[in-house]
Amino acid sequence: MEFFARKPSRDAKRVQEVLEQLSAELSKDLGADLKSIVLYGSFCRGNKLETEHDVVNLMFVVQRVDCQSLDRIKQPILRAEKEIPLGTMTLTLEDLHSSCDVFPIKFHEMQMHHRVLYGADVLSELVISDDHLRLRCEQELKNLMLRLRATYLHQSQTRQQLLDTLLDSARILLQGIGACLTVKTGILPEQQADLIDSFRAEFGIDVSVLHDLLSLRESDQLPAAEDMKQIFDRFMQLVHDAAAAVDQMEVRA
Repeated sequence: MEFFARKPSRDAKRVQEVLEQLSAELSKDLGADLKSIVLYGSFCRGNKLETEHDVVNLMFVVQRVDCQSLDRIKQPILRAEKEIPLGTMTLTLEDLHSSCDVFPIKFHEMQMHHRVLYGADVLSELVISDDHLRLRCEQELKNLMLRLRATYLHQSQTRQQLLDTLLDSARILLQGIGACLTVKTGILPEQQADLIDSFRAEFGIDVSVLHDLLSLRESDQLPAAEDMKQIFDRFMQLVHDAAAAVDQMEVRA
């Protein structure tokens, strides 16, 4: 008889246990070669995985990255991946600092919301240029705008699939508008609802569809097909308007 493999646990307590075990094992195995283990992403922000597609995000900062060093961390990570949904990123300090110009939104989001599980707080010392943030933010928003149009045009999706697309896209948009607010005001609200309202106040854009999507994320009810189409339409318009606003935005002196 074949047995199905156990699904990784999404329980917050179990996730914490696995993270503690993994951190202890890696710090013991690597010693001084391990500089930092950093938790970031949705689990870090709210101590839960927001959607079924979310994973627990970890960044490992090590002295060097080669096959030998990767072999030393491979088995502990593979064991942890069987226990919890895990996504990992392995960098050196040089990698981290030299990547801020090409991934400014990603590292900005990580810098704002992270938890150090082991070692140094390597994210707090990062310097991320406002010019890089603004340019990358505009690029991300316009990429999102084009992807949404292509998705609707080429894929016949159920209401649930459309909602999943919207929720994933809303998360990308929230990261982008957070970066935009940082560039324009230097202030980044911690709560998503406050972030949305601050963006509306600063840019004068209708963001009500984002509040609707946050409510739908917590609801068990799917909107009717025509209502879902209207939500998708409003969200596409919001992304378009946000991209246009960022295109005209001036970076603070």
